[in-house]
Parts: sequence; C-alpha cells; structure tokens
Amino acid sequence: MKADAFQGMTGGNMLRGMLVEVQRRTATVRDEAGKETLCAYSPGIRLGEFSNFAVGDQVEYYPGGATQEPLITAILPRTSKISRPGPGERHARELILAANVDLLVVTVAAAQPTFHPRLLDRYLAVAERFGIKALICINKCDLQPVIPPEALYLETIGYDRVACSAETGEGLEKLRVKLRGRLAVLSGPSGAGKSSLIAALVPDADPRIGEVRESDGRGRHTTTTSHLYATPDGVRIIDTPGLRELGLWNVQPAEVAEMWRDFRPYLGKCRFTDCAHRTEPDCAVRAAVDAGAIPDFRLQSYYRVLDTLSGDD
Repeated sequence: MKADAFQGMTGGNMLRGMLVEVQRRTATVRDEAGKETLCAYSPGIRLGEFSNFAVGDQVEYYPGGATQEPLITAILPRTSKISRPGPGERHARELILAANVDLLVVTVAAAQPTFHPRLLDRYLAVAERFGIKALICINKCDLQPVIPPEALYLETIGYDRVACSAETGEGLEKLRVKLRGRLAVLSGPSGAGKSSLIAALVPDADPRIGEVRESDGRGRHTTTTSHLYATPDGVRIIDTPGLRELGLWNVQPAEVAEMWRDFRPYLGKCRFTDCAHRTEPDCAVRAAVDAGAIPDFRLQSYYRVLDTLSGDD
C-alpha cells in the first residue's frame, strides 16, 4: 500500500523496526531505541514473495495517531529464513518460523534425555539447507561432563560447539560471547532445556519451562508464541513454536547429500552420477566411511533423512 493510504499516515512519520512478537492479528515492533509498539496489519499489504509475518522481519510501520491505530505497512526484504510446511499436507504453504536469522543454535542435552546424534545431524542439515551458520550447544553438562564423540567429530568438520548448564551457569558466558551481535534461533529436540537457557541468558525473559517426562524421557513443549528476547549487551534470541517439527521439506533426495559437509569432497566421484550412497557399486561416500574418513553415524543419519523424505520413516 502507499504510505498515504490512511489519514494521518505520511512518509515523514513512517518508521522502521523489527518484529519481536507475532500474533494472529497483531505484532509487536521494536525500533532501534528499544521502544515497542503493538501494531495491527495493514489490509493494504501485499506480501508478494512473503508467505507470512515472522519474528525477525524488518518492517515499515505507522506508530499511530489521533485517528489511526498503529499499522505495519510493509515487510522489507529478508536475508534468511527458517520455515516448515504449513498446516495440512507435506508440501503445503510455507510457514516462516523466523526471519533474518544468522545463527541456528542446535540445543541438545548431554543427558536427560539421552544425546541423539542422528537428531543433531538433522538440525545441522536444516541449517545447511537455509544457509545459516550453526552452533552446537550441549546443555546439561552438569549431568554428563564428557562431550559425546559424535559432537567432537562434528567440530572437526567446522561446526562450532559450546557446552554449558542452564542449571549451574557453567559455560553460559562462553555461550553469550558466541551469541552477541547475532540474531539467533534456539532449536533442538524437546527436553534439551531451550527455555531454561533463555531464562538464564536473558534475565527479564519469562519463557515457560517444561520438564522431561519420566515415562519416555522426552520434554514437554512449552512455547506457544514466537518472541524475540534481547539483552543490552547484544544477545538476541528468537524462541518460536513449531521447531519440534523442524526438518527438511520440499527437498529432493538427490539434494540431501550436499547438506552433509563431510560428504562434499566425495560427491561426484561415485561411479554413477545419481548415486544415493546406499548399495550402488563404487560409491565414493561409502568407501570413505569404510576407510574411516567419515564415521558411520553420519551415513546412518543421512539414510534416516532419505527414508523420511521417501515416506519410509
């Protein structure tokens, strides 16, 4: 819509800010000075390539006046996004979970629930898919101080790692240093302690914190509204619902291997150009696994994702 589409709205009083909380009919915008304004969505907005609003979006908005409520009037181009399918079928309309993110903090527990390397690999593949830097955050190191060997291997292929405990505070300052100056999303399996980490990192935050169920070792999902938490020293964390189902979607099986960093040196060296690295003869990736250059857990994680895409999961 044009800036003067509503009475009292002119180019001179239009502002820019970032969405820090998104609801169905309203969103909260934070300007550069930290002031927050609850805005409705202008009916004149044309989303174009944008399928929905998301925390992290940069927007133009009218702060309100005597005759007009505050309105978001435009979304600015995104530099990145994290998304999943919308309600319904697998390839339904895209649902944006976070926008303009430059760090995906894959949060896993050292214990309670048990560390799961295949699940960690899936989240790292999502980061590769969206072109976002990934940080492996191993929480609850007070329960298990020994770093899993799979995590140590992932560090050798370029994934940054930090071990910490939201309960004791161990490693939290190292995590803060890695978060400062970035717009980060915390993701990972339920029960890993994402809400506890946010509460420990952002003193004024009030994320709902769930417990790990004794029956199956899984966590209760507590986040119901997307929200951006920030600290004065530059830590910005997006907490968003929907990350339980975060995975690879709208992806062809042939594209998956490229998301495994340690596979890349061997891609294109198999006998068959369409090699799926399963049972085909003269597969360079499987040969690298057999030679110990790639650990078997990475190959098994890759197979798991392929099976998920093909509906065999």
